[in-house]
Amino acid sequence: MFQEAKLHLYIHPAIQITGIVFGYIALYWGMKRFLKVHNDMSFLFPWKRHVLFGKIAVLLWTIGIGVGIYYTHAEWNNYRLTEEHYRVGMASIPLLLATFVSGYWMDVVKKKRQSFCVAHGVVGLFLCVLVFIQIITGIQVFFLFVW
Repeated sequence: MFQEAKLHLYIHPAIQITGIVFGYIALYWGMKRFLKVHNDMSFLFPWKRHVLFGKIAVLLWTIGIGVGIYYTHAEWNNYRLTEEHYRVGMASIPLLLATFVSGYWMDVVKKKRQSFCVAHGVVGLFLCVLVFIQIITGIQVFFLFVW
């Protein structure tokens, strides 16, 4: 099942899957926060965990993108070989940056704000949609080139 010579190609998916777990948990907590603030629902919002999990997810996804580009170039001398997977990954980079910077700013400068929080949440939600697309295209790439 594992191709010994291609074992390094399993590192990128492992990093990304770990990032997905952290990212989707952060998204879940962010959605709970949105419901709490905008629909007057009563939930406990784990602020520090949301921030920590969001930072871990962004860090892992960023490292995963770098590792993916490095290994596809090292293996096939062409990191664009994976087509849609590559394009969606590159499209997610500005969203990773925007999500991290806006989240970091809200964590450092704590005050009541609505539109900035909503913008942060929308960008994070769109990022998670792109990550879901990455799961689908990543599985296709994995079966096409690795297995």
